[in-house]
Amino acid sequence: MTYYTTEEYMKLRFDRFARRYAYDASDKDSHERWYEKASAALSSAIGLDRCIPVEGAQAQLLDEAAFDGFVRRHYVMETEPTVFMTFYLLVPEHPNGAAMLNPHGHGGAKEACLGFSPDEKTLEYESFGVSLCRRGYYVAAPDARGSGERRERGQQGEGKESQNSHREMLNACICLGITPIGGMVWDLMRLFDFVGSIDDVDERRIGCAGMSGGGEQTIYFSALDRRVALAITSGYFYGFRDALLLQPANCGCNFAPHLYETVDMGDIGAMIAPRPFFIESGVNDRLAGASGIENVRSQFKIAESAYENLGARDNIELHVHQGGHVWVGEFMDDFIDRHLL
Repeated sequence: MTYYTTEEYMKLRFDRFARRYAYDASDKDSHERWYEKASAALSSAIGLDRCIPVEGAQAQLLDEAAFDGFVRRHYVMETEPTVFMTFYLLVPEHPNGAAMLNPHGHGGAKEACLGFSPDEKTLEYESFGVSLCRRGYYVAAPDARGSGERRERGQQGEGKESQNSHREMLNACICLGITPIGGMVWDLMRLFDFVGSIDDVDERRIGCAGMSGGGEQTIYFSALDRRVALAITSGYFYGFRDALLLQPANCGCNFAPHLYETVDMGDIGAMIAPRPFFIESGVNDRLAGASGIENVRSQFKIAESAYENLGARDNIELHVHQGGHVWVGEFMDDFIDRHLL
């Protein structure tokens, strides 16, 4: 049987119409002019500018549990009318004044991200977030929309903890001009508000770090909220054409109307400049697409040029490991301490 697909047409359109707001600055002034236009266009593409504030929203403490070196607090907070975000806050025994937001990736939610068992009672492994907390950092780990305690009807129930509702959410959102990733970024902004209000935390020393889908949330959030002091992404920094256009079966949280026409990943990285930005990628990460690590390096060069233009080349790092789609974490502790302490 012969099949007549649209893939070649999609590539043609991408090559012809992609990146209307491609990074083209040459100095600080032109960078700021570009950022103003590109960030507004990206906010519109993901529907961030359509989110509805909740006046006077307060986080409600649901429960807490003590572990060696920290206390885990479980909260819920309304971020948009009738939209509730659940999250863990890890409170260090000896705070150092800094904090990290730690959004999770796919295949689980805040519990798996932080290393807790599904019943939340035991710590199964020493996660990045827990290790960071033991070193004095407050750590906030939310459930993304459609994950964990926020799964929609079709993904709820025991045995479905690793599932998410992002594809179903995208189908519902897209006709309203909003997207899952836009809602996730909004929620992280509200989580930043909460963490920044803690007496032991300096609002100027709050970073964000995540793996895979958590890295996705991190770079969009950090690009569009300049309060974020430091960003770390692992397993999520590659060109849209190979990684998403040609791999459209990826999670629905990756997609937004007119996204490819607006920017590419390197442009989003350029929006983070000059703030510290750490990128970790594996040479065998299939999510980077057919061109592999070169799809990462090409986007890194775009972001790197923004840091060079702003005189902050030392603030961006790319670390490549020999594995696949995994968090390795080498050199991250030093990077975080150097920029947040």
